[in-house]
Amino acid sequence: MWNKAAKNGLVLGLFTAACRILAQIVAGAGIPTAGTAVLNGIIWLLQFGGCIWIMRFLMERLTRQFEGVDNRDTARYGRLLALTSSLIFAAAMLFDVLFISPETVDRQMDLYYQLYGQQLDENTRSALKTIEDWYPQIMFFSTWIYSWIYGVILASILSISVPKKDPFTNFMNHTTTDSSHE
Repeated sequence: MWNKAAKNGLVLGLFTAACRILAQIVAGAGIPTAGTAVLNGIIWLLQFGGCIWIMRFLMERLTRQFEGVDNRDTARYGRLLALTSSLIFAAAMLFDVLFISPETVDRQMDLYYQLYGQQLDENTRSALKTIEDWYPQIMFFSTWIYSWIYGVILASILSISVPKKDPFTNFMNHTTTDSSHE
């Protein structure tokens, strides 16, 4: 199950990372603010809905590939999938911040200083400089934890209906066996 979750987690993590990087490209494309907001909203919906669809698809595929898979198995598989995909996503975001667009940290800190700079004392500015130095690592772990928690919740919700259950199966089997005893 770990092997399958790792391979499929790679797919889910890369999809999520691609959506996030696409949103960054749109934000930096020089499109007027309203257009950027609309496009980023569409990308966010694609990412949100796509993650749900991909996870459900992978969980259903597990039930088709192996006989006897029940809801507990799909929940466990979903948790493993969430763990591996969130690790891939967090690593891709770390790579992006460190190598592709390191100016992202500077832009975010500059924005923060513009908004709150007048209200900050020297100790707070010093603490922010320390945070700025550690920002990529903080972002990696916070992204990993947040994404994993989201994935665990999603897997728990989806596993309720994957595999699909026929509520009348046990009733019909019970009735058939009871009538044969008469």
